[in-house]
Amino acid sequence: MDQEEVQKKVEAFLQELNVPSFVVFGWKKTESEFGVVSSHHEIPPNAAIKGMSWALNDFINKSL
Repeated sequence: MDQEEVQKKVEAFLQELNVPSFVVFGWKKTESEFGVVSSHHEIPPNAAIKGMSWALNDFINKSL
């Protein structure tokens, strides 16, 4: 799947959930390439930023 297809599926998923939400999704595209998309649905930008900041910090702490 290409970037645009994944983006559309992620956006459709959030619409289907029908709750204020956001997601960051990463996947392996090829042996040496990864893709990342993000989407939000009816969530205030500050809430999404806070959530993404928490997730990034959590990922860093668990990875190092």
